[in-house]
Amino acid sequence: MSERTADRLQPIGVEEAATRIVRELHDLANPRKAESAQRFFTEPIQALGIDAPTSRSFAQRWIRQLKPTWHQRQALALCGLLLQQPPMETRAAGFLILSGFLDAPSQDMWRQAESWLIQYLDNWALVDGFASTVLSPLLRCHPESTPKLLCWTESKCMWVRRAAVVTLVPFARHGEHLDVAYGFVETLLREKEDLMHKALGWLLREAGKANPARLKRFLLQHRGAIPRTTVRYAVERFPEADRKRLLEQTRPESRPTRRSGINRG
Repeated sequence: MSERTADRLQPIGVEEAATRIVRELHDLANPRKAESAQRFFTEPIQALGIDAPTSRSFAQRWIRQLKPTWHQRQALALCGLLLQQPPMETRAAGFLILSGFLDAPSQDMWRQAESWLIQYLDNWALVDGFASTVLSPLLRCHPESTPKLLCWTESKCMWVRRAAVVTLVPFARHGEHLDVAYGFVETLLREKEDLMHKALGWLLREAGKANPARLKRFLLQHRGAIPRTTVRYAVERFPEADRKRLLEQTRPESRPTRRSGINRG
């Protein structure tokens, strides 16, 4: 082993890694892009202005550096530290790096993940990224954990509810856990939050890729009860004629008012 290789394999502590990652990300910051990022969110955000490909490449470089000497527990600790940082990209780096250490994740991670969602993941981009890179692989390793996600759909925290839905998206796309996916949507039909309506529509759209006929039946079965945003998202990949027909067929029943008799959709 060369001296340079030996130096590269020297273990680095969790706090030191976190400090270096924060510093390096700030060096990559683009203030102009950071300012323009706000338009995608209704809530105030703090951003560094680093695009997604650069963030993923940055995380992969750190995974390669840490993997030879770290175990999952160090990656979890690092993620916990980075999630406490205000910039979105720094928090994202935490779970992107953690995703490289999920070869055999413990079921105990569900409890930690729920805590992080409540405390640190406070917008749709972070929640969706966390769900796709950490929670979906966790469910892949522990498919018996779907009841845990069902419990999440009843959480008071919208981000926990959204994470439960988005975690199923890659499975629904390939026709897996479809009964669970449709069950989640039924459970959340009374959901009031627009961001949840969009997530439900996304899940249904992906489920429809695997079984279009089942999606049509579901939409017609629950006509009038499904939020319109959810329906629009769900049918957007159908042929135009089918899409228009389903939008019309699932419209809430019009009822005349007592005063004017005007129908309201």
